[in-house]
Amino acid sequence: MRNIVNISMGVAAAGLAVLALSSCGPRGNKPNVELIQDMMVTPAVKAQSYDADAPHHRGMRVPPEGTAPVGFEPYQYATDVEAASKNLKNPLAGKMDEETLIVGQKFYETNCALCHGYKGEGGEAAKSTISAKMALKPPAVVSDKVKGWTDGHLYHVITVGQGVMGPYASHIPQQYRWQVVNYIRFLEKQEAK
Repeated sequence: MRNIVNISMGVAAAGLAVLALSSCGPRGNKPNVELIQDMMVTPAVKAQSYDADAPHHRGMRVPPEGTAPVGFEPYQYATDVEAASKNLKNPLAGKMDEETLIVGQKFYETNCALCHGYKGEGGEAAKSTISAKMALKPPAVVSDKVKGWTDGHLYHVITVGQGVMGPYASHIPQQYRWQVVNYIRFLEKQEAK
């Protein structure tokens, strides 16, 4: 008799435990109780949002001074074209394989060809609606002047700009700029033929 009572109590306890555990799970896609507010779905903050408690009432905050995004490498030659020309070495120098040139061509035609021409001819020869309206015509990237530049000099001009040309560092990711340099060198070789 005592065994039957112990077994019955064990079965009842196991049944209650299963019932208790099954009642704690979520129903559908909603939790039973949200203990910490805004943990399941955080409110999105938009840059244009008005925030009465923030400085200048801006929704987005300015990053703390001296911080840098993960993976960001500051460009050390921002104002020194001579040092960039001398010290920057093209890790893809002479690499004219199809993969390198296709990536370089993609970024060149998207960002550079509008002013410098699809063949790098520049100025009036570029036959671009943009360069036609410019008072100071963009130079040919296949000119002797640009051919005389080092790859580091060309990389520097793409990164920080020169004269009336603005910087393209935000348009052409750092890992692809050398491929653009190689594509310009490819255009120079094509022009020489």
